[in-house]
Amino acid sequence: MLRIRSVPFVLFSLVVYLAAVSVYCYQHYQHNFQSRLAQVDQKLLDAAQAVPYLLGENYHNGIQGAQHISRSRYLELAKNLSDYAKKINIQYLYSMVLVDGKVHFTSSSYTEEDLLKGQLSYFYDYYPEATEANKAAFASTTPVFEQSEDLFGEFRSVLVPMTSSDGTVYLVGADIALADIEQWLVQSLTEAISSSAVFFALALLLALCYATLLRYNLTTDPLSGCRNGLALEDHLRSGRPSNSQLAIVQVNNLEEISHLYGTAVAEQAMQLFILKLQNHTGDAFSIYRLAFEKLAIRRTRAVPDQELHELLTHFDFNEAVSDDPYLIFTVTLGIAQGDAQSVLENATLAVNSARLQQQPLLVYSDSLLALKQHLHTNIKMAREVREAIGHEQVVPYFQPVVHISTGEIYQYECLARILRSDGSILTPDQFLSIINRSYLDAELTKMMFIKSASQFAQSQVSWSMNINCRDLLDDDLQQFFLDYLSHYPQPQRVCFELAEAGVLPQLDRCKTAVKALQQAGAKVVLDDFGSASGIGLADLLQLHVDGLKLDGSLTELISHDPDVQLFIEHISSFARQTNLLLIAEMVESKQALDMLERSGIRYAQGYYFGPAAPVPLRYHEQGL
Repeated sequence: MLRIRSVPFVLFSLVVYLAAVSVYCYQHYQHNFQSRLAQVDQKLLDAAQAVPYLLGENYHNGIQGAQHISRSRYLELAKNLSDYAKKINIQYLYSMVLVDGKVHFTSSSYTEEDLLKGQLSYFYDYYPEATEANKAAFASTTPVFEQSEDLFGEFRSVLVPMTSSDGTVYLVGADIALADIEQWLVQSLTEAISSSAVFFALALLLALCYATLLRYNLTTDPLSGCRNGLALEDHLRSGRPSNSQLAIVQVNNLEEISHLYGTAVAEQAMQLFILKLQNHTGDAFSIYRLAFEKLAIRRTRAVPDQELHELLTHFDFNEAVSDDPYLIFTVTLGIAQGDAQSVLENATLAVNSARLQQQPLLVYSDSLLALKQHLHTNIKMAREVREAIGHEQVVPYFQPVVHISTGEIYQYECLARILRSDGSILTPDQFLSIINRSYLDAELTKMMFIKSASQFAQSQVSWSMNINCRDLLDDDLQQFFLDYLSHYPQPQRVCFELAEAGVLPQLDRCKTAVKALQQAGAKVVLDDFGSASGIGLADLLQLHVDGLKLDGSLTELISHDPDVQLFIEHISSFARQTNLLLIAEMVESKQALDMLERSGIRYAQGYYFGPAAPVPLRYHEQGL
């Protein structure tokens, strides 16, 4: 189910968005500020350069003091400057001279507020607020821009040095209030934030539309239009957690129908079946498509617990779902009720158990609890086995193969054990099926081979290890064996015990692989011979193995079944005639050992001589 469940993720996304917007607004503000400042400076420069034309060409010639111009003439010129400044939206236009290190106004515009407050500047008025930049501008050859503050306010100013016709140096200047610039920038920033908000709203709307569409696609079966397994899991989580009810409907022959008539026909029949089932169960139940051939029915309203069971019991599953072609579904059902966390698992377990027991309907109950616990144990065991292989916690145990008449150890069989974190040991009967189903055979075999080969590399003792048909035919594993044996001291001391199961269907390939190992110096013995896999003596001759290991079930029966004894005698005679090594395993009593010896068996292995141990017995030990 597509859902953002992490509050930190949402907060992180919001922080990232706000940071992005802040960066965008800052960049937008800086760009507009620089652009606006350039425009303002150009406007100030143009306005300042117009001052000499408004005052007259010789206005600054021969200035000696305040009596240079009459008050009326000065006010007339000040009015002209003021009208022009107002027209071009400039606060002040003025000119000034520097006398004895002091700055004096020679002209200045005014505003209406200045008139009301009586703050007009007159000819030759001293300007005590003149900055150092202002004074330095008299000696500059280029316009000087500055930001300053005086009794009239805060301004962005330009000061342009000029020289009158008699050589008098004066400045012409223009001011614009910083408040006007800031107001424009605030407006620009507001527009940027508004634009970001609009884009965010559009992006959010688009994301919501996309999320809705994606959620629909992820939670809907594209063929039937039903909600799927993701939707079911979400609805179970969001529903009443302690009172969920669910049925799993398994259409057993839908795959067969699909192969016979095509997917389109099977899907059309399934859609008709879903419609019929929904009409029968009513609006108190919702149907979900879990897989091609599997449906789920969930209770969505407060109805009696037994109602779903009664509805499914009275539903006519034998009625045809299609007339052209004529199709009838064979259906298995499993029903469960309980908390939302386990109801789906329990219903699935019920339907699977119903199929195994060939029952049409099974309700989950305490009778299935042991099976559920067993499944959970298998899951835990599979995880433990994978971790053990990954951490190389597989260790070899060694069980001797003994010469019956002398008691001497002929070789050791290396048997895999898994060392658990608590120090206990897992035996093959506990983990081997999980290894096979998890396709970890090759990893286990390679690890066992390396550890076993290292154990006996510096000794003169022969040793063997188990492989199955899948190991034997694994090209990578086969090449690993061949490469290792090419550098191993005395590879003739290495023996592979090939399990008989699976060999017969691939006899030719197994024959080639066995020959490759033998050419590398190793021996190959066929394990579990005499079991129900069906390899006969003729097949055995084609395989060209070096020996046989009798299946343990034969050893257990030799003391009680004359036919088994006769069979073992026959195999023993065959082995002597074809020069095959013959070993009997699972020897657990003196009686069985004596019967084997009388039948011509020379080598034996089993608990009678001792269990597999982490350290091999010394080679010279006798009288076991």
